[in-house]
Amino acid sequence: MITNFTLYILFSFVFLHKCDAEEKKTVGDTLFNDLFLTYKKDLLPQKEVNRPVTVNVTFLLMGIRELDEKTGKLSVMSSLMLTWNDFRLKWNPSSYGNQTLIVIPEEIIWKPNPTLLNPYDNLKLVADGLFPVTIVSEGLLYWPIGGIMSSVCNVDVTYYPFDIQVCTLKFTPWGYPFTSVQLLIGTPEIIRYHFTEDGEWDIISTNIRMFHAHISMITVELVLQRRPAFVIYNFILPVVILLTLNCLVFVLPVESGERVSYSVTVLLAVALFLTLVENNLPKTSLPTAMLTYFLLSYVIISAAICALVVFNSSLYFKDDKLHPVPIYLVQMMHYCFKKKVLASDTNSNESPKSTIRASVGSGITWRTVSQWIDKILFRVCLLVVAVSTTVLFLVLKNGK
Repeated sequence: MITNFTLYILFSFVFLHKCDAEEKKTVGDTLFNDLFLTYKKDLLPQKEVNRPVTVNVTFLLMGIRELDEKTGKLSVMSSLMLTWNDFRLKWNPSSYGNQTLIVIPEEIIWKPNPTLLNPYDNLKLVADGLFPVTIVSEGLLYWPIGGIMSSVCNVDVTYYPFDIQVCTLKFTPWGYPFTSVQLLIGTPEIIRYHFTEDGEWDIISTNIRMFHAHISMITVELVLQRRPAFVIYNFILPVVILLTLNCLVFVLPVESGERVSYSVTVLLAVALFLTLVENNLPKTSLPTAMLTYFLLSYVIISAAICALVVFNSSLYFKDDKLHPVPIYLVQMMHYCFKKKVLASDTNSNESPKSTIRASVGSGITWRTVSQWIDKILFRVCLLVVAVSTTVLFLVLKNGK
């Protein structure tokens, strides 16, 4: 009696547990079990061997994270919407409580293995197991995947900071030839509904193309234009202002004794800005930024100003008695400034040597010559700065 009673209790417990489990089982559980009872995720969803699986690809761009000119790294926040048909995952909604879709993890179904073909670091699948798949009753699968995608971009900084870069992201179904899986363009344009503007780069155009050779590939092209305001205000204009200040050295009195130190200080400041700009550019000679040549020319101009300051200061302190002013300088000053330098007696038959000596008495001394050269160099320096700056912006702006 004890044994029969024990068996009765155990049978009742198992029966009640089974009934309770049947009550907790939902329509979704039944649908899931029926769909994946004989499903094999390692096999392609092909009804015919000669007909490849077509996967529609829609590219969504949410933002530009980085474009590093030095390393050629492009990082974007983006997403891929992949859509394909799997005839093995069809069902009749009326048999399952009118349920028309089911959401399942990506690990249990076949996937086209979307892979970024030109990654910056290493080759890997775009998806990492975090994105579920939505299956519709007609056997249509929707798989949105995405994240930060980093690719290699060949950066051309010739016209920096007015440069335009063309970067691409190439996607392919890794491991499948063209005869097995084909990628098709789902939407002819890149979707930017949730796009966030970047402070450094502006997207001026986009394009998406597909290529079919040995493998199927989708190429997303982004044409980016740099926003030049930061570089202009923080690098170019300060250098132009420094070079303009360097021209003021010819206005500084020679007796102050600060002309050489002033010009050398400005020269070092211009060289410093050249270093700052080069730190933001790729370490390559093909191509070299035009801005680098212009900044180098500014350094050469500053160095020439330093040399002219030293030379003109030596003229200023030259002894007029030991080294009188040559006649051609006297005549040149007379011609340029409409000033009577030679003796007022035009019928004088004095020799050239006596005329040279008379230049001292006429008020033309080496100090006068030095001051005259300062005026000319000041005007020439300002003209060179204005012309070089204008040429710089014309070349960079129109050359792009």
